Amino acid sequence: MKLEPKQIAEFKSERQISAARFSADGSMLAAAGYEPAVRRWSFDGKDLTPQPSLNGFHGYTTALVFHPAKPILFAADSWGQLACFEGEKALWRNETAHDGWLRQIAVSNVGSRIATCGKDGFVRVWDAATGKKLVEHHAEEDVYALTMSDGITFGDMRGRIETWDLNLKKKQKSFDGSALYKLDRIQDLGGLRVLMHIDEGKTLLAAGTTPQNGATPQSIPTILFFDTATGKLSKTVTHGTNKEGYVQDLVQHPSGCLMAVSAGTPGSGQLFLVDPAEKEAFHENKKMANCHALALHPDGKHFIVTSTNRDSNGNGKSLAKDGSYKTNTSPLHLFEL
Repeated sequence: MKLEPKQIAEFKSERQISAARFSADGSMLAAAGYEPAVRRWSFDGKDLTPQPSLNGFHGYTTALVFHPAKPILFAADSWGQLACFEGEKALWRNETAHDGWLRQIAVSNVGSRIATCGKDGFVRVWDAATGKKLVEHHAEEDVYALTMSDGITFGDMRGRIETWDLNLKKKQKSFDGSALYKLDRIQDLGGLRVLMHIDEGKTLLAAGTTPQNGATPQSIPTILFFDTATGKLSKTVTHGTNKEGYVQDLVQHPSGCLMAVSAGTPGSGQLFLVDPAEKEAFHENKKMANCHALALHPDGKHFIVTSTNRDSNGNGKSLAKDGSYKTNTSPLHLFEL
């Protein structure tokens, strides 16, 4: 089925958002971003209504994920904190879950375990109920992304992708995602942003960008398709030009189609939809700038895209009337399918 998204509303936010997800029952949207808090909105099918933020973080909030069945949220920050909330109540916190930037969180299918990765090169598995560390693995580089299924799959800055068993004792498969990395102008350009399994685990997707040059990076949004049985690359999907940048978020709709958002420079942003059986997108929306997150509602009929305000302030020259720096914000675009 070829979906045709239609934007039906837009809501303002006070900060710039980097990640967003709906709760399992669809009643709450949570977002991480460039502040030490998790923003929340209740959702009734038409409107987003601000709710009290979750505080106690440091630096930026960097990642979040909801429990697959309960109203429980796991969130992280750039100082390495990992925390668990039920509603507004913090159930547990670990201020030093990672040494610095905690990049991503993944939750097991039943919600009993969560896995995290960070700039410190560690992949760690935690008991979701107590926050107790169960196992860990030290990778060779800064780990950019991970996902959990029958095992734990993670990828680093250089595009080295590996699947290990859930106890992180045995490596099961390796995948070559080096197309998502380039060394240029003494810059390491790590392009991996999302790892995800589809086809009941038969296919692994590695999404991000194919870097072309450093300085002000020029790069093309890219999704790599791997056969999980063989570890071989089966297909590469690219979308747009080298100004479109990175696939920042990727989800699969219940119909099977892939929904992605991208952000590039200067001000480029796209929403695009891809049939996994095809090599090109069948739908695109270029009306939003620098999209960073896509939150699909559990009903499969609504989703949110977070973008960047069109008059975004990247060089510090644009100031408010009182001389203060004008922070960027992320409009929340509500779409209907």
